[in-house]
Amino acid sequence: MKLNNITIILGVVLLCLPFHLSYGQGDRYTGSYKKSAAIQHVNKSNFIIEGLDFSSNNPREYIALYSCENVIIRYNKFSSAPFKRAIYLDNCKNVTIIDNTFENVGTALNAHKSQTVKFEYNDVFNLGGPLNNSDDSVNGFMVLFDKVSGAGNSVSYNACENIFGDSSPGDIVNINQSHGTPESPITVKGNWIRGGGPSDSGGGILIGDIGGSYQIVEDNILVNPGQYGIGIGGGHDMTLRNNKIYAKSQYFTNVAISVCNWYEQYEKSYNITAEKNVVNYANSKGMTGNSWWIYQNMEPVKGKETNRYDPNLTASILPDKILGRARSATSTPTPPSTPGGGSTPLPEDTDQKPTPEPKPETKPDEQPGDKTPTIPGITLPDIKNDPSITIYLDNYNRVCVNIKGKLSPSATVYAANAAGELIYTKKLSSYHTVLPARPSAGNYILFVKNGDALHLKTLYIR
Repeated sequence: MKLNNITIILGVVLLCLPFHLSYGQGDRYTGSYKKSAAIQHVNKSNFIIEGLDFSSNNPREYIALYSCENVIIRYNKFSSAPFKRAIYLDNCKNVTIIDNTFENVGTALNAHKSQTVKFEYNDVFNLGGPLNNSDDSVNGFMVLFDKVSGAGNSVSYNACENIFGDSSPGDIVNINQSHGTPESPITVKGNWIRGGGPSDSGGGILIGDIGGSYQIVEDNILVNPGQYGIGIGGGHDMTLRNNKIYAKSQYFTNVAISVCNWYEQYEKSYNITAEKNVVNYANSKGMTGNSWWIYQNMEPVKGKETNRYDPNLTASILPDKILGRARSATSTPTPPSTPGGGSTPLPEDTDQKPTPEPKPETKPDEQPGDKTPTIPGITLPDIKNDPSITIYLDNYNRVCVNIKGKLSPSATVYAANAAGELIYTKKLSSYHTVLPARPSAGNYILFVKNGDALHLKTLYIR
């Protein structure tokens, strides 16, 4: 779901709540790592891989998961594998890759035939191996979604930098033959990308490669990303919106925005949007101007007249330092739950959810086991909580949401910290949802919307 829509919903429903959307790109983890060999799991569910350093001469992938579900990969460092995939997913579901650092790897993430994959808040440096060791047929990706499908797929708020000569990226983000949903498109949002090339076909962000549907690229900033900046290669219901793209003239640069169905023989394109993008992209001959190319087999393209060439756009649209920048933020992820790192199992979800004994003073609209404190300085609106929605902490101190009755396609949970800052959103795709992160102790505000049913609750997490 687009963040501006989230702001509208919360602004209407939580009238008195001062939410502020603030994001930092890249890895926010400041803890230590423990050396690890390669990890492979098959048919395993509910676990975390965290706090590890993958840097030895390992097999094809550092982490390879086959038919795994409900996985968090966080607070790890992957390096010294210039022609290898750091993470490979095959037929996996609900995998979150967050707050990791990738340095000198071939590809950071390759997700194949998987669902609900999130690659967010990661630092990525030098993809594809040194240029002098590449024949331009071995190019790296930050993220390759290959036949990924369903709701909740995201490549967002990452920072990626490639130094020319020390890297050989192809498409830094490639969404290939993948399908989101109308309510939850595959989202590539808020990434900072600097450096690409010299691949004669590679560039920044390509969606709709060999078809696909319901994909959106918005609010990204790209500087010198390669032959092209952002593009749509086919498919339907594709959107490029509010991106900034700059490139100086290099022997391989071509165009800022490319919209063309390269595989029209397989699938016709329709519902294509390219709007409100701002560019200054010099091609190999030094020409700039209106640097977007929209081929007739994609027409009509909504919003194309709103794209803008800005000659004042320069490389300064990104700060000098984009990697490691988020670690200086005041809000830092908690260190690994297992000292020294490792692969930590999460408690299994079952139909019989553990529920603490209710306290005698529990009020009728409170869930057993939860205290519902007020938060100083914040006045919550008076919402009539719908009894079909339950928000509670389970025995493992995880935030859980239960929905009774019909589940709306737009059902969503929002979480804010004690300062009223929106820190988490998630589409609800099942009647029982466990939020994947274990937050630090403190007050949190949870809001769930399922169709017309609303539920607002404050929780104190110990």
